[in-house]
Amino acid sequence: MIFFQFVLGLLIAFAAVHHGDAVPVKRQSGGLLVGTGIADITGPIGEVVMMGYAVLGQRANGIHLRLKARAFMFAAPDLPNRRVVFVSADIGSPSHRVRELVLQNLRTKLAPAEAQLYSLDNIMISSTHTHSAPGGYNDDFLYQVPTFGVTPGEREAIASGIADAIISAHKTFAPSTATLSRGDLANASINRSLQSYLNNPEEERARYADNVDRAMVALSIKDGQQLKAAVNWFAVHPVSMKATNLLVSGDNKGYASYLWEFEQKKQGNPSFIAAFGQTNAGDVSPNLQGPRCTDTGAPCDGGKDSCGGDITKCIAHGPGYEEGGDFRSTEIIGERQFLKAKELASAQGIELSGGVVDYRHAWIEMPAVTLADGKGQLCEPAMGYSFSAGTTDQPGAGISWQGDNDPNGSNKWMNFVRNLLRKPSQQLEKCHAPKVILLATGEMDTPYDWQPHQLPVQMFLVTRKLAIIGFPAEITTMSGRRLREAVKAQLVADKSMDEDAEVVIAGLSNLYSSYVTTFEEYQVQRYEAGSTAYGPNTLAGYIQIFKTLAQSFTNSSVPGRSPQFPITTAPRPRQDMNLLTPVVLDTAPLGKRFGDVQKQPAATYRKGDVVTSEFICAHPRNGASDEGMIGNVQLPGGKLPGGAASTYMTVERRIGSDKWEVVLDDAGWDTKYEWKRLGVSESRCVLQWKVGGTTDVQAGVYRMRYFGRHKTIITTSSHVGTTNDFTVVA
Repeated sequence: MIFFQFVLGLLIAFAAVHHGDAVPVKRQSGGLLVGTGIADITGPIGEVVMMGYAVLGQRANGIHLRLKARAFMFAAPDLPNRRVVFVSADIGSPSHRVRELVLQNLRTKLAPAEAQLYSLDNIMISSTHTHSAPGGYNDDFLYQVPTFGVTPGEREAIASGIADAIISAHKTFAPSTATLSRGDLANASINRSLQSYLNNPEEERARYADNVDRAMVALSIKDGQQLKAAVNWFAVHPVSMKATNLLVSGDNKGYASYLWEFEQKKQGNPSFIAAFGQTNAGDVSPNLQGPRCTDTGAPCDGGKDSCGGDITKCIAHGPGYEEGGDFRSTEIIGERQFLKAKELASAQGIELSGGVVDYRHAWIEMPAVTLADGKGQLCEPAMGYSFSAGTTDQPGAGISWQGDNDPNGSNKWMNFVRNLLRKPSQQLEKCHAPKVILLATGEMDTPYDWQPHQLPVQMFLVTRKLAIIGFPAEITTMSGRRLREAVKAQLVADKSMDEDAEVVIAGLSNLYSSYVTTFEEYQVQRYEAGSTAYGPNTLAGYIQIFKTLAQSFTNSSVPGRSPQFPITTAPRPRQDMNLLTPVVLDTAPLGKRFGDVQKQPAATYRKGDVVTSEFICAHPRNGASDEGMIGNVQLPGGKLPGGAASTYMTVERRIGSDKWEVVLDDAGWDTKYEWKRLGVSESRCVLQWKVGGTTDVQAGVYRMRYFGRHKTIITTSSHVGTTNDFTVVA
């Protein structure tokens, strides 16, 4: 082991010298080097099940708000090549396979000397956890089941976009001022598992004013006097849009980003980037009305007796549900996050200056973790009955309920079905008690592992003022508090960070492994506890692991393998399953062509009206517009308004007598593109535009265009459809 550490130290030293740096030590440096970038990561849509709710009927059949990756790169001025990259991505969960593809993209798109600056060690990819993004890219079989395996092109689209965002950050890497601030946002979240939270020690709960974390931690980046970018972390689930939504959306966090970036663009700052990152939101909901029975309106909690025993009726809605459904709730929660982040960007904060920028990364064999105090160990992964109950944001199918701890209750039929898949071993049941195991995922490897056994753990130091924990799961409010407190105490004791520094948990980073609760919350066995994969000591294990990782900043590398810190290697590559039916053939009705308009807009519209048109179209998984389809129209800044390379629709305004300019595409909040299948191979596409919704609109003559690609047995061809002109009046 000593020889291994010696060799590893030499390799690190060689890499640092090769990059023009020395082995990192606690040196002081002024200012900060920062780069930022943004890119589209919207993958294939059209009968692709969304990731999050695991509802087979929730398929991405259109676009409301395109998905983005936002990258932030940091380094100290005297060690410019010792850099870290934080990426916030509008996806449901993280994926190690996507991370690997990101690196492949960087090696392809950057010069070799530039590409070698980046690795799995210094790139952290955190998902916002929107539940309205296409799935089909996850790594482990449990998370692939609802999406029929891996969707061709999904991982590639996400990885390519993330790489493009990182490359933009690489190109804009320059001296900047970064300021850290925090403030409370009181009206955007509630605790959806209050019974679990209240099982935590009373004296611990008394230390906090709320049962959720209200604090938003914000990092504002300026280039001179101009706001260059901002990233914040606030705990709330992006589940304002329910499983009834079939349009791709970044949900409330995506909408918050959209609002701020759009406002800055109108103010003459088009390159501004705003990321609304995820943190300890495991038990935090944006549905402020709380859960009620849909038939009686009575309060409920998703437990056995909810709504007369029918938990499918126990649903929580957002603050705008009566006014405008889930879309309005999304707007309200998103706008509240946006306004708080904007306020913090103007507040006096702590400038990030002095100290090093550094990183640590390791793969840990989770079931092998032994607690240092001798009080337990982690388990092989398994999921409990309450996992299948779902949450009050989206209940499950009703075969179980939250808080189900009775192995001899009403689940005998499910036990029979479970045992057909894999009967849990006595050892697994004992390790996970009091969880009643529904899926013995740690003992299931057909066709491959159902849940991860190895997890990536990661931590960044950005000067002495900010530490970012890359956490590979969803972590509850109190669990996050304990983890942050323990890691900060370690870093401060080691003199790696200052007393007034912030420790941020970047939730759902790098790989997904479901939930983490406290030991006390685990005993209640609501949804989050039933989904805590490595048993009742999962949080204690994580705290031990991240304290060890934090302590390693006093050395040149992470420590070697031990029972308390069982380092391992990354999962081996494999061939994933794909059971999604491919697009075989598109057809148009007899006598019609692809792109023909079935429903034309009206002649005149005013602000607040919704323009609607319908086209004979093709399956959207074939692709949207290509480079030559947009035609001879004027593009703002030479590119589509939403920044993507393609679009399924545009809204265009006439300029002059015979020219047009693109005003909107499918990326923004004011437009909707929706596809539906007719029969076996026919399709219809509906385009909508809310005039003046978030975008100021000039009076004039407008048209809508649709773009698609249709497939024959032999070839795939492009087509375009154009509506009649219509007038928007003041």
